[in-house]
Amino acid sequence: MLIGQLTDTHVVADADTAEHYVDNNARLSSAVASIVAEAPALDAVLVTGDLTDTSHPEAFATFRDTLASIDAPVLPLPGNHDGRNATRRALPDVGWVDAEHLSWVHDVRGVRVVGLDSTRRNYEGAEFDAVRAEFLDSVLAEPHDGATLLAMHHPPFPSGIEWMDDAGFVGLDWFLEVLAAHPGVVDKIVCGHLHRSVTSAVVGVPVQVGISTVQHVALDLVAGSDPALVFDPVGYQVHRITGSGMATQVATHTRFIETGESPFVPDWAADYDPTAPVVTSER
Repeated sequence: MLIGQLTDTHVVADADTAEHYVDNNARLSSAVASIVAEAPALDAVLVTGDLTDTSHPEAFATFRDTLASIDAPVLPLPGNHDGRNATRRALPDVGWVDAEHLSWVHDVRGVRVVGLDSTRRNYEGAEFDAVRAEFLDSVLAEPHDGATLLAMHHPPFPSGIEWMDDAGFVGLDWFLEVLAAHPGVVDKIVCGHLHRSVTSAVVGVPVQVGISTVQHVALDLVAGSDPALVFDPVGYQVHRITGSGMATQVATHTRFIETGESPFVPDWAADYDPTAPVVTSER
């Protein structure tokens, strides 16, 4: 089972006037072309928020058109740049829950993928409230034989990049309590928002933050630093899910795009035997 993850694509419309540092839409097109070429083919593609830059209807139309060539279910979530009403209008077939928040649950070849809307209306930070607590608690309480992947936009932990963390996560303790009430149910949490790859864990659940297809947030762990961006290689994640129950494993790979580099087969590949003893010059 292979599930791709795009995040923070920030698709723009012609009417958007904010400063952009790269061609957001072209970067997404490159990532989609790579996703379509993945072998083995992906079973689904998550898009964990900030689908657009300003929620402009034209940007949502471009987002839909760009991802149309993906021959697998596309499962988007809103980010803090995506208005809930605009997202629901633009993407009516996602299977949103019948609630104000834009969450969903999908089964992808036996893997339960739970999309949790972590957005806080009119704020950049995250929120987990009573309605979402009821939703998540009821979903995780449902018996399921396969793996469970929880997708959300905001990471449920502080990154140490102060200017990103300062937006806050209202109800984070409540979110962690719901997770802890269902030990061993969620195999991995995948999210976005930070525009860079970060790995952590909360209440024993591994968390993976995906990389953006646009510019990245610079790694700066000095308190009080100004916001800083960096042009690191961009791309997307591929989550390889194997096994079930206690034997479930979720291995996350990063596919970089637009690096100008291609894979090559080294000269020693034909004779490579990973089971052979290692010969060293040690005396």
